[in-house]
Amino acid sequence: MKGQMVLETTVKVAAEEFWDAYRDIKRVRILHELLGKMVGEPRVEHGDGGVGTIVSIANPQEASWGKSDTKELYRMIDDEKRIIEVEVIEGGLKDLGFDYLLTRAEIIEKDPQTTIVRSTVDYEIDDKLAHKVSLIKMEYFQTAIEAIAKYLNTEK
Repeated sequence: MKGQMVLETTVKVAAEEFWDAYRDIKRVRILHELLGKMVGEPRVEHGDGGVGTIVSIANPQEASWGKSDTKELYRMIDDEKRIIEVEVIEGGLKDLGFDYLLTRAEIIEKDPQTTIVRSTVDYEIDDKLAHKVSLIKMEYFQTAIEAIAKYLNTEK
């Protein structure tokens, strides 16, 4: 079974400023600092933070999305369109039966001080495991986006 989930979150931060914080591993480091119970410490296993980088993120013990570290591969970072794509290649939800998981974030300027973040998750899972799709929590994306926006607004 293939599927897609989409969530749009609006924040009061300039698109370019939000993109700078969200475009690479900096996002995971900020989220670990702000939401340590939800986002484990990231470790770069390969690469320099750009396309092709593999990052391992320790999952909290209470995580519903798997106990082993989640490994993510940075597939695409488009600075012009402000789009990032990251594939989960090991651990996390993959341990629970997902064959494919790709997250995409598109940073859209609504006005000079307002940004829409369109978060998308594309997934593939065996039809017999379709009930596990509910483990993909789009609210986590919203929480992360709002935390980064608050962090950026506090830093000013």
